[in-house]
Amino acid sequence: MELLQAEDIKCEHCGDPCDDSIQASDHHFCCYGCRAVYELLDQSNLNQHYSETSKENKSLSELKAERKFAFLDNEDFKSQLLRFKSDEVSVVKWFLPGIHCSSCIYLLEHLPKLDGAVVRSEVNFVKREVVITFDHHQKSLKNLAVLLSQLGYAPGITLDSLDKTKKQVIKSSIGTKIAVAGFCFGNAMLMSMPEYLDSNFLLTNDFKSVFNWINLALSFPVLLYSASDYFSKAWKGIRFGNLNIDVPIALGILTLFGRSAYEIISGIGTGYVDSLAGLVFFLLIGKWYQGKTYQALSFDRDFTSYFPVSVTCTVDGEEIQRSLKDLKKGDVVVIHNDELIPADGMIRTGKGNIDYSFVTGESRPEFKEPGQKVFAGGRQKGGELVIELRETVNNSELTSVWNTNASSENVKANLHNWVDKISKYFTMTIILLAVYTAVFWWINDPTLIWNSVTAVLIVACPCALALVLPFSYGHAMRKLGKLGLYLRNAEVIESMAKVDAIVFDKTGTLTMTEAGIDYSGDVIDGREMVCLKSAIANSAHPLSRIIHRELPQSEKRPISQFEEITGKGFVANVDGVMVKVGSAEFLDLASNDSGINESRVYVLVGCKKGFFTIRSNYRKGVFEMLKDLKNKYLLSLLSGDNSAEKDHLEPYFNDVFFNQKPMDKLAYLKRSDKHQLMVGDGLNDAGALNEASVGIAISEDIHQFSPACDAILASEKVTSIPNILKFSKQVINVVFIAFAISFLYNIVGLSFAMSGHLTPLISAILMPVSSVTVVGFVTLMVGWIGRKLTY
Repeated sequence: MELLQAEDIKCEHCGDPCDDSIQASDHHFCCYGCRAVYELLDQSNLNQHYSETSKENKSLSELKAERKFAFLDNEDFKSQLLRFKSDEVSVVKWFLPGIHCSSCIYLLEHLPKLDGAVVRSEVNFVKREVVITFDHHQKSLKNLAVLLSQLGYAPGITLDSLDKTKKQVIKSSIGTKIAVAGFCFGNAMLMSMPEYLDSNFLLTNDFKSVFNWINLALSFPVLLYSASDYFSKAWKGIRFGNLNIDVPIALGILTLFGRSAYEIISGIGTGYVDSLAGLVFFLLIGKWYQGKTYQALSFDRDFTSYFPVSVTCTVDGEEIQRSLKDLKKGDVVVIHNDELIPADGMIRTGKGNIDYSFVTGESRPEFKEPGQKVFAGGRQKGGELVIELRETVNNSELTSVWNTNASSENVKANLHNWVDKISKYFTMTIILLAVYTAVFWWINDPTLIWNSVTAVLIVACPCALALVLPFSYGHAMRKLGKLGLYLRNAEVIESMAKVDAIVFDKTGTLTMTEAGIDYSGDVIDGREMVCLKSAIANSAHPLSRIIHRELPQSEKRPISQFEEITGKGFVANVDGVMVKVGSAEFLDLASNDSGINESRVYVLVGCKKGFFTIRSNYRKGVFEMLKDLKNKYLLSLLSGDNSAEKDHLEPYFNDVFFNQKPMDKLAYLKRSDKHQLMVGDGLNDAGALNEASVGIAISEDIHQFSPACDAILASEKVTSIPNILKFSKQVINVVFIAFAISFLYNIVGLSFAMSGHLTPLISAILMPVSSVTVVGFVTLMVGWIGRKLTY
């Protein structure tokens, strides 16, 4: 007969794993309580309960969670909760009141490793929110909620939470737990004072015994209430194969309590109740501090407050540019080709080909007609759309879209991977060191085992290590944001620090466009001019924007066909008139560019042809910047213009190439083995920006959103690039120094703990002190080096 392994035996009543020590009627149970309930149901002929649940082999907690979230199978509720839904995936944002530390962030953002149906998971610690992209064919919304509940992060879904205009109120019991632990700690210290003062002449053994029993009573509120989160998180982490930092802390607390209870009950000692209460008290203080520090800073997951995005809005028949923060439910917005939808809404006019690749990772345009719903983050491919907003606009929604671009750059940078690997093995290493310490002192001096082992389990905490990157990068992103550089995510800072080659576009990057345009060619009449302006209005190209701004005001004409080819131009059918706008080659026209400080845009309206000349000059200080950069980096110029200025520009670059199409720029970057920074406009150079290690889009109008790049830089700040790169390298240096401080704390603390010179109480104080030191260091250092970014 094949023996059952322990992990194969599950409780007949609740389904939790158990051994074979408790049996009845050939069934196994995890405790006598489960066995008693089973026998009661059996005697009452109510065993149908088990036949309904045992098939799925689910635990009692899982069954409770399924009952609690059963309403999520209702389509009406699902439609209100889902941020996005396509044929393949759905996106939901939930409020998780159980989030309390960096370990929570780590676990929740690694959900895809725990469940293959989860595509992506991102946490906003400040708001206690998680945004999860999941395959709804593999896992339902209800089962996703059950999974989070099993991990200890049950979503807070209420009727108020379905109203997206209301803010979730974060309720926490940590203040009460600190108060309980502090009360017990103070009284336990008072009861233990005679022992510390060695005052045998004042108290008899009977009084000391009474005080010890009072201390033991004081330990129970600390153990069962104040420290409860550590036990629940540790147990759930173990069940899901994640040895988080709560595991050694829970072991340390249990070690102190077990030894104290043994000594007091047996009468052989006074125990360590004061140390136990003090340990939990200072651990909770550290947790409270960490939460307050996260809330005080807008680190990399919540930097959207300064991200400026605007959209075209129609008010009383007139089109105006309006910031997203000023839009509200019911507003009517106009979405042109290649522009993003800022919030969920309903199409009023126009036909859409909506590309949700920035949300789902799959570039499969979905055809939409008037009356159909569209979601925030979709990109229109084609003609003009008029959309009535059905939800309020949240900058974080679009920034999240930008941050989760489906390309290869979504992979975390090296330092994040390195920290993840260390955190994975950190807890196991601490447990092994604790075992080694116990064995050593058991052989040499058994009286030091308990304090030493507990001190080892507590003093080495990776919290400081986990805080280094978010706080360093978060401060750096705020400094760069004030300058005018908006990063897609924090890892871009690390990528910028590694740059050893820079590639520049010329037009719109090194040059700036002056106001005023000139037209040459066939005379375009009034109706044709209206059609031309309507077509150009639908293009996101910077030169199209300039021409549109300078053409006479007129009513828009309907666009029945629109196709834009990046780097070449576009074709549109406007009110029955065919309009082509772009390069001479795209329009099959002869080019007569003079090439001196000007750009030309060729047009074909019906059978009439001509071109617009747009004058441009080099930006102030650009050549001084190029001289500075050439001393430190390999510089290249890839320009779509002709080579008229080659002799003027060659001294500033290592390589100069003209007449470069977007595919030529992309091919150049692919051939290089350098860690390259590409600086160009966000449309023509989209492929090159995406291919480069770091892509910075230069924008005359910073309100235009360009998800193809890693960063958006205000055009007037182009000459700041040398200082931006220098600042990025200095931030990485700060990160490594902070890592060193964190490791130094752990090494010194462990050496004292293992040698028996550190009490659990002092260990509990040192753990949050290490976090304070690291956070304070990176705050001061990044702030100091960031002062040099002021121009």
